[in-house]
Amino acid sequence: MSCNEYEGFRLSRTAHGAELEFVMPRELEGKFFARLYARGPLNNEANGDPARVWAALSAEYGGRPLVAPQQVHGVNIIEASEREALPARSEADGVFIGADCRALASLRFADCTPVVIAGAGDRPWMMILHSGFKGTLLNISAAALERCGCGRAGGKIWAWIGPRIGACCYSRRTDDPVTREALAKFSPECAKEKDGLVFFDIGGEIRRQLSARGVPDDNIFGFGGCTRCENEIFYSYRAGDEEKRNFLLAGRSTNRENM
Repeated sequence: MSCNEYEGFRLSRTAHGAELEFVMPRELEGKFFARLYARGPLNNEANGDPARVWAALSAEYGGRPLVAPQQVHGVNIIEASEREALPARSEADGVFIGADCRALASLRFADCTPVVIAGAGDRPWMMILHSGFKGTLLNISAAALERCGCGRAGGKIWAWIGPRIGACCYSRRTDDPVTREALAKFSPECAKEKDGLVFFDIGGEIRRQLSARGVPDDNIFGFGGCTRCENEIFYSYRAGDEEKRNFLLAGRSTNRENM
């Protein structure tokens, strides 16, 4: 399956570089958008700095405020608001976006997993998460669902598990105490031991965590592949991209021209 064929995602090329759209279901069309800006001139120039990305992009989004937290591999989630917008940089690994929120939200990735969760209803909402190995071990997905009052999510909720390093390329030493903790918490299908290493399927574990919280399996969309193996499209820390980052942007409305 090619990058263009994963259900729930649409990959394109623009002047900014590779762009991955998280395709909204009918119930959320025109209400929210989520878009990952991957390898290309935009992020090459920004070199991981969200303020520099926004200086280049903000005009396309009506000059709206941007929330870009300082990511610390935890489970703290803040709300998208003008108070939290740049130049503020609160420590958080998730951003909640309400139905009436004018500010946009962003996170940055280079092998860790971008997760988007959204719910329909009288007051639709969206959440974006940074779920690397540590965030997945701490189950930031469960924290997000608790944050929005979905301890056991209903049918009108969807989740997208974006591009991340695959089990083919992400391993940790078996004798690492944190590795042993993950072996105790993760599904056996998502952790395979070989030659003193454990290879982790982070995307698979996130899917399990979302499903365990009641997100319907048919409403969870996973982007396959591996950021390290597909380094021509996505930035990957383990492939040598120490500073450059994939930039996830999300917020209310999908129409850039009418924001």
